[in-house]
Amino acid sequence: MLTLQASYDKLLDEIRDTRQTINIILDKIEKNTIQELDDKMTSLKASIKTDLDNCIKLKNELKQLSGAINDIIDKGKAELTFIASKKCLEKIYHSETYLKENSVQVESSLTFQADSDVQQYLSKLSGLGGFVLSTKALSVLDQVFTVQGKSEYNVSIPSDSDRSCRIIAICVLTDDEILVADQAIKRVKLLNHQYQVVGHCDLTDWPNDMCKITPSEVAVTVYQNVTNGEVQFVSVNGGQLVMGRKLQFQHKCKGIAHNLQDLYLTSGTALYKYSMKGALLNKVYEDTSDLKTGKMWYIYIPTTFGIIINMIEIVKLYFWNTYLRKGQLFLPLSISDNYACK
Repeated sequence: MLTLQASYDKLLDEIRDTRQTINIILDKIEKNTIQELDDKMTSLKASIKTDLDNCIKLKNELKQLSGAINDIIDKGKAELTFIASKKCLEKIYHSETYLKENSVQVESSLTFQADSDVQQYLSKLSGLGGFVLSTKALSVLDQVFTVQGKSEYNVSIPSDSDRSCRIIAICVLTDDEILVADQAIKRVKLLNHQYQVVGHCDLTDWPNDMCKITPSEVAVTVYQNVTNGEVQFVSVNGGQLVMGRKLQFQHKCKGIAHNLQDLYLTSGTALYKYSMKGALLNKVYEDTSDLKTGKMWYIYIPTTFGIIINMIEIVKLYFWNTYLRKGQLFLPLSISDNYACK
């Protein structure tokens, strides 16, 4: 399957090829129009040349007859003078007739009338074509993933308690800043590019999961008790972690995801959709037959890639361990609503 960027680059090439094809068609139309203009100019020039040649011919013939008559008169030959006079009168008559027929001076000029239908059609077009989203359901379980490498880093700091670190969630922000949620120490830690801890903030209780909200802000689900939970917002400012607002919920807060200005929370038995202000929009799924129900559930959340392709981000919900994991896998899936579970 092509990656998103490869698909985007392929579509760009197709758009440019379409534009090139249109350019070739327009060049051909322009060439034909110019050829028509050249043909008309050639025809007009030929007509003018014909008139000019006829005038020169009549002038030369009259001049020759005039010279011949003068010679005959000088020689005193009356019969020849009569014949020459008749021919001269005939030629004068033909000349006067031709001049009379062409006595009106005509100034020839050409004007171009553009085809308004072509311009109107092009002006109504909003683009060179449209895009069709092809959908194909794929099973993530059937995909084989290869581990390219593995590295281990120590993210404990002197102020940590004697308990060992337990990294439960990780987020990478736009500036490649790395945030990890340490469940055992009840902290969010900021790492640099060398995976060294350069900042931290303490939470009120155990964190369960974390997701990216903005290029500089994350949301962390925090345990309160068996019936309540909270979401703590943490932002990065000048290389330091800053605690932000907090949302309280009347259920456990386990997994979390953010999409299209909505929050998705799991409690271990249910999946909720909230606004960014904490207002419940709807309960997507619930199974209270046990404390931790379900094996693996998928939420298909529609997102937008640029202005061209609508893609689907797959967010996995693991209810058996109550964590919501977000992968970087994008698949073209068909949905009939803003979300769908199966």
